[in-house]
Amino acid sequence: MKKKRFTLLLSVAVLLSVTLLLTTYFGSEKVAQGKTTNREVILYNDNTNSERNRLLTEDIKYFKTELPKRHKNLFHKITKQEFNNRTDALLEKVDQLNNKQVFTELNKIIASVGDAHTTINYWDGYSYPLQFQMFGSEVYIVNADTSLEGMMFSKVTKIDGIEIDSIIEKLKTLISHENDSWEMKNITSYLQAPVFMYGLGIIKDETKAVFTVEKDGKIQEFTVSSLEYGKTADFVNKKTEDVLNGYYDKYYDYKYMPDSKALYFQYNVCADMENRKFADFNKEMFQVIEKNKVEKVIIDLRNNSGGNSEILNPFTKRLKSYIAKNPKVKVYTLVGRSTFSSGMFAIYRVKEAAPKAISVGEPTGGALDCYGEVKTFNLPNSQLPISYSTKFFEFSKSFKYKNKGVGTFLPDRSIQPTIEDYKNGRDVVLKFALTN
Repeated sequence: MKKKRFTLLLSVAVLLSVTLLLTTYFGSEKVAQGKTTNREVILYNDNTNSERNRLLTEDIKYFKTELPKRHKNLFHKITKQEFNNRTDALLEKVDQLNNKQVFTELNKIIASVGDAHTTINYWDGYSYPLQFQMFGSEVYIVNADTSLEGMMFSKVTKIDGIEIDSIIEKLKTLISHENDSWEMKNITSYLQAPVFMYGLGIIKDETKAVFTVEKDGKIQEFTVSSLEYGKTADFVNKKTEDVLNGYYDKYYDYKYMPDSKALYFQYNVCADMENRKFADFNKEMFQVIEKNKVEKVIIDLRNNSGGNSEILNPFTKRLKSYIAKNPKVKVYTLVGRSTFSSGMFAIYRVKEAAPKAISVGEPTGGALDCYGEVKTFNLPNSQLPISYSTKFFEFSKSFKYKNKGVGTFLPDRSIQPTIEDYKNGRDVVLKFALTN
């Protein structure tokens, strides 16, 4: 089979920890001495400035021309007429909107394309000192600055007086996605960065907001001040381990669990680490597997949002050989809302090597057949980056195994962690694999 590769996607979930071109776009960049750049004209002016309006109009027209030209098939969901109508409507409003509102409206157009790999990034540096998690349709605060410790494990009901359900529906219009799981995964990051709610008109002030929360049957209000770019919260929970998805401090790692005769392999990024190539790591891991006569292999893909789909090949090849010699070995694949892009391909590669492998967790955020191989162009004046797909991957035709999920992968055993699981540090998905 031909080699197929996904370009690694840095999703909004890691947006707040990555320095991007526009990280300082709206507030912390100093004006360079000498000639003012087009970017600075936009940056330091509002919709009352005709030059700013002209430059943004040029950007939007460029976007209207370039994205359809560069994307593999921009009009697979939205029609060309709809795309043009929405873009033209934005052009007519440039002199009525501030910068953040303009890019929020542009974001809506991009999200309507229905390709999770085609995105825009206009985060301006502000973030709330809170971390959110969705359990079902409800939003909980799972970590907070020590000054806001009273908000820990509370359910968010309103922000600045607006019902959270209404906020979620509005934020969904900004999320490029192919299924509900990817929306659920990204909502929490969009809530953490106030620029999105500001651009949508939900909040009036990015520097602070009033959160109404419910905890232990009581309703409370907290005024939360935003952190500026470069500032970090003093979080109550300082552990790097994620209660629901395990740790994420390496691209890949493993742990032998003697009590269960199990080998736990966490595969977070489909890429080589600089100081430990995957092939070398895999050789070491299988030495442990064979030496201890492992009876259960657990592959955790819950954090895997993509990379190079070929990286996993040494693992699946060795796994197939090990199972052939040890047919009673059980294989489990852990999946969830962050399993995306080449992380999806890994599910099927494992299933190909171990046909009896059992998948456990939540429906995936990615689809097996999807657009990918991401490239980026910048708008000429604002320099805002637009990511877009250049290929369509129809991997379903490459595998005999079929899944009943449409636009997602449905695990064999669906397990939805709860807020109580989170509070008590229970990884119920991993526990199922270890105890069955």
